[in-house]
Amino acid sequence: MDCSGVRALMNRYIDGELGYLETAEFQRHLAFCPDCSLEFRELSALRGTLAAWGDVPLAPPAGFANRVMTAVATEPLPGSPRPLADVVGDVLEWLDQALGRVRLPGGRTMPVKNLLGWAIALVAVVIGFGRRRGQDQAKTRVSRAAGAARR
Repeated sequence: MDCSGVRALMNRYIDGELGYLETAEFQRHLAFCPDCSLEFRELSALRGTLAAWGDVPLAPPAGFANRVMTAVATEPLPGSPRPLADVVGDVLEWLDQALGRVRLPGGRTMPVKNLLGWAIALVAVVIGFGRRRGQDQAKTRVSRAAGAARR
């Protein structure tokens, strides 16, 4: 049996799953191969340590139960309405994934949703200025008409 065959059988040997002939070949190889013998000892020690680890009592850190109960209490109940900020955050995250990013000069990138936001803001400002201009013109017409009526 060669080294690669022995390495493939190590866990099965430790678990007692090899037959009589495989066990004899395995042990014969370990008797003359120092590399496989060392690897087998290390693997046996590791598996022994892992097996003993299950017997070690683990104590949670101080205040662990209180932190868990506090976190559970702050979680919304299933079916309850989600906060608007969470919904908006999820939508923005979805937009980032769906729309991607745009390359800018200098090698930087910007999410497409940010560009759309800037465009919507610009349109709102233009519409606002347009309305204000229309209101100013209406006031001017009203004041001219009132001045003409006084004369």
